[in-house]
Amino acid sequence: MAVDAAESGKKLRIGILLTYPRLEVKKEELISHRDKNRAWTKLAEPKFVVERKFRREKKVVKRHPLGKYAIPTDVSVGCFIKHQYPNVEVDMILPHDISKERLGSNDINFLMIYDLLESFHTDKSKDKKVYTELKDCLESCDNIFPPYEYQKLIYSKIKYYNYLKDNKVAIAPTMTLTQEEYNEMGNEAAIKKILDTVEQEQWGRFICKPVYGQEAIDARFFTATMKKSLANYFKRCMKKYPGIVIQKEIKDFGNSKKSPELRMYYVGKQYTYSVCANENTVVRPRQEGGSLDTPLDSLKSKTRKILRKLPPIVMPNGKRLPRLLTRLDMGYLVDGKYSPFVNEVEFVPSLYAEDCAHHPDRLIDAKLGHQMVKIAKLYVK
Repeated sequence: MAVDAAESGKKLRIGILLTYPRLEVKKEELISHRDKNRAWTKLAEPKFVVERKFRREKKVVKRHPLGKYAIPTDVSVGCFIKHQYPNVEVDMILPHDISKERLGSNDINFLMIYDLLESFHTDKSKDKKVYTELKDCLESCDNIFPPYEYQKLIYSKIKYYNYLKDNKVAIAPTMTLTQEEYNEMGNEAAIKKILDTVEQEQWGRFICKPVYGQEAIDARFFTATMKKSLANYFKRCMKKYPGIVIQKEIKDFGNSKKSPELRMYYVGKQYTYSVCANENTVVRPRQEGGSLDTPLDSLKSKTRKILRKLPPIVMPNGKRLPRLLTRLDMGYLVDGKYSPFVNEVEFVPSLYAEDCAHHPDRLIDAKLGHQMVKIAKLYVK
């Protein structure tokens, strides 16, 4: 059970489950260690200070424009809370230090970047010891935010796509198939059902995305003529994943000019910033200092309504709490016409910190720190 700070008179204790800093170097999710707009970054322990790499640079450069040394965004959030709230203790927990005892010593513990999927895909320990421990904690500890039931909904593309459809939120034309449904039908019948729909509704190309997939791992495009490849794909992936989402390809989707995917960030109910990214480029809306022309005001209005339709955050003790971080990945141009739809929903998203978070008006680590303290105080009240 979590310690009740309000009753004990002790300082409020907030735990943040961190990802390993070296992984954030690869993803370029870092905040400058000596950022002039962030006095709190200097509070980071030396073990959290890392050297930037130049993954996107085509040639070797001697000086990174954001500085050589940096800290992960989740660490920067913890440092901000320490700096801004002297009556709050922050417990920054690396993956191998996660345990029921450690989590139970805090009033509430937050997932922000590190989560079960991140753990599964990055854990190199024997028998996935770190992942197994985290999963056990998520299933049994009652003071982890967001609660496990909400995590499971968002992890499952099948569950949340169906939830969005039931709540009249626009998504791309979609079919879903769980592992249980697939096993009951058999490979041949499942493939026939998919291809019949593809041909009847004239989908053309379509994409298959596995449930619990991460960063496009095992996501693949097919056409109706690729029956054998599709059958082999399902045989392989249905052994690894609890289900697969099949969606019609939106022509040029992900192309930042013809059919952008705008990743829109909310801290609580507050819109923070947007980014459009693919393998080669990261661009921001012109309204936020970037070069991409977007109907940003219209999409803000649309996503605020979608945010209100998402399931509430209800902790195991029944307490309903505000959201921490939500990213809505929006498509909005279909065949050249404005037609907004949700492509993904994330609660521990990539933040594109090195591309977006350094502007003084977009200090997302500070916004997240304030929101964590607000949620924690409501939880222990």
